Amino acid sequence: MMNGKVNSKKLKIAMLGHKRIPSREGGIEIVVEELSTRIVEQGHHVTCYNRKGHHVSGKEFDDSALSEYKGVRLKSVCTIDKKGFAAISSSFFAALKAAFGRYDVVHFHAEGPCAVLWLPKMFGKRCIATIHGAGGIIGTQKSSFFSFNGALNLITGGAA
Repeated sequence: MMNGKVNSKKLKIAMLGHKRIPSREGGIEIVVEELSTRIVEQGHHVTCYNRKGHHVSGKEFDDSALSEYKGVRLKSVCTIDKKGFAAISSSFFAALKAAFGRYDVVHFHAEGPCAVLWLPKMFGKRCIATIHGAGGIIGTQKSSFFSFNGALNLITGGAA
């Protein structure tokens, strides 16, 4: 709700920083899956940028051919599958795709992937960063110059 009015605009949201969905590889993946599917249920469009590479559950889960999951569009991005490079390389390529994509909001998950938040910002995208921790979500912060509080309210459940 903005200024007493319900915003009926359907947002196009990109999410990145997780390994992949569907997955139970870690807490961030669970949050991204739950959040993205619930946002889709509200009528918005969500694209999750999944890492390519080895799935901890086994090779049969590697590079899934899924292009959609519960209404969420899934896109795989190039990943340097070496220790210490997987997260930053996949985040870089996802941020690059998001920068050139038609998104209203780019939602970064975890502090490491936020290192490339500047890339979609350079192309005028509104960005949100959610930092996850052992006790759950530590905080969600709009990036500098974020001007659409309705999107922040939508993604954080009204905690703007």
